[in-house]
Amino acid sequence: MSEAGGAPVGPRRRLLVVGAVLLGLFGLAAARATYLQVVRGPELQARAERQRLRLVRLHPVRGPIYDRNGRELAQTLSGSSVFVDPDAVLGRPDALRDLCRALGLDRASVAARLEGRGRRFTWLKRGVSPGEAEAVRALGLTGVGVVREPQRYYPKRSLAGQVLGFVGGDGRGLGGIEYRFDDVLRGQELEVEAERDARGRLLLARPPDLSRSAGRGVVLTLDEAIQHIAEEELGEVVRKSNARGGMAVVLEPSTGDVLALAQVPAFNPNTYRSSTPEQYKVRAVVDVFEPGSTLKALFLGVLLDRGLARPEDRVFCENGTWQVYDRTIHDHKPHGWLTVADVLKVSSNIGVAKLSDRIPPRDLYEGLVGFGLGRFTGIELGGESRGLFPEPEAWSKLTPITVSYGQGVSATALQVASAFAAIANDGMRMRPRLVRAVVDDQGREIRRFDPEPAGRAVAAATAQTLTRLLERVVDAEGTAPLAAVPGYRVAGKTGTAWKPDPVRGGYRRDRVVASFVGSVPSRRPRLTILVAVDEPRRGSRYGGMVAGPAFREMARRILGYLEVSPDLPGAAEPPSGGVARRPRQARKTLPGTMPDLRGLTMRQVLRRVSDTGVETRVSLLGSGVAESQDPAPGAPLAPGQVCSVVFRPLL
Repeated sequence: MSEAGGAPVGPRRRLLVVGAVLLGLFGLAAARATYLQVVRGPELQARAERQRLRLVRLHPVRGPIYDRNGRELAQTLSGSSVFVDPDAVLGRPDALRDLCRALGLDRASVAARLEGRGRRFTWLKRGVSPGEAEAVRALGLTGVGVVREPQRYYPKRSLAGQVLGFVGGDGRGLGGIEYRFDDVLRGQELEVEAERDARGRLLLARPPDLSRSAGRGVVLTLDEAIQHIAEEELGEVVRKSNARGGMAVVLEPSTGDVLALAQVPAFNPNTYRSSTPEQYKVRAVVDVFEPGSTLKALFLGVLLDRGLARPEDRVFCENGTWQVYDRTIHDHKPHGWLTVADVLKVSSNIGVAKLSDRIPPRDLYEGLVGFGLGRFTGIELGGESRGLFPEPEAWSKLTPITVSYGQGVSATALQVASAFAAIANDGMRMRPRLVRAVVDDQGREIRRFDPEPAGRAVAAATAQTLTRLLERVVDAEGTAPLAAVPGYRVAGKTGTAWKPDPVRGGYRRDRVVASFVGSVPSRRPRLTILVAVDEPRRGSRYGGMVAGPAFREMARRILGYLEVSPDLPGAAEPPSGGVARRPRQARKTLPGTMPDLRGLTMRQVLRRVSDTGVETRVSLLGSGVAESQDPAPGAPLAPGQVCSVVFRPLL
């Protein structure tokens, strides 16, 4: 039944109910939208941004390391690193396999590293090669990104590798100068945003300005050319003697500047991951050894300085064997009566042992400490050893005797070199200096480190007397005639020290450290050089025979490079190290003699040396045109001789 002229009641009610329901649903949707947009809008927007964006921490541009002449020893280049979203790759075995193959990584170890990270970003590999970066980009994988990032590089490879140190995967310096001056070199870490594109790949939101966070530069006292000469000659003596290794230190006595710190085996910081801690430590600063007979010079310096001995005093050396307390002391050769001067010249153990009763233990101890024994040198490198030199209260009756010829006390190679540099510097010991300055990106000095006296070891007159005595060591009758440098006076001392036996006690006579340390030219010294050869196993084991020739060759080549004039009468001038402004015309050279190479390119140098008809080894340092050479033009060449040529960049 229905009302007249109207619609049925049932359908109208149903329409009203449906309309009310729809209106209610729209109201709920509007209320929900209002709640999400107004009340929870900021929170949800931040969540979306977090899903889309990631903060990536980038290494800053690390400051360079220079030698004393401004040559770069460590620099920062533009490299690449790969990062991933672990959740995006862990569930895709094929993608993870392809990614690890492109980067040369083990898939199982990568999967184990990424699992359970609890975050959506992690570095997969930093410092990848250009080929690896391109291979990753070509995969086009979701959740994987490649970012440009600074990469540390050492253009001279293993040159001074241990001194420079290296930079780890986290951008921090490890070892050497990189570690000690990390806060100066590193700069400030950058944070940049990475976002996902439509395919889920991670990309940098905007390119970072790495220059604004760059680190400062560090200028060393090392000279690249001198370091090269020291490493080359040290490597040669280690090879010839089949030794376990070796160390060399080159100092400037008047300032304490370290011109070279060399060691064998070498270390290339570009490939530090394949090296061990033993290979990249600076042995001349960290390792200690008994100095042996080199300490006789310091011992006699203490006696001379206190007026307890004179060069002309005579000592009976027991014809080579002397029993004292429970010890039998031997000399290399039997001697009867010797003057103090000759005791040092022939390196008599018995002679210095008998002189040890002239000085109280405390005075002897303080005198040797004045030379720096048992004390840190203060060198700007981590892990320095202070050596072993106990207080006199711990000495036995035999200790002053053994100390006089270098047993029962240990020191680093740098300590011994620094002590002899003090003799060369009129008795004033300078703190060894390895860093000259900190500079900004324009090369302007921000901080300078000046030479610093470390204390007077002996009086100037004593040092001069001791120098004259040490000059006799390289005479024909001394222990180191092979250390004599033609044209120059040398004041030095040999050392042949047995190694202690940690298992049985006592000493291993089949294992020695053969050394020579000296200054040249001795009466106006420019260099103090120490060469120590660890366990020579072929030929002689005596310091004068093993280390002496290496000292001679280092000194000869470095003096020529520095253009130091000879100081012996009638000696010829060293080769000129002046810069050739332009290549010269071809010169006539006698067969078998060294040609004049200055101003020539590397290819021209090799051709000219080959034309001499003598089989030589050519050492090339630097780039550009030849600046200096050794031997000098016209000097005779011997088969197997090293011909060293230093180049300067073309302007």
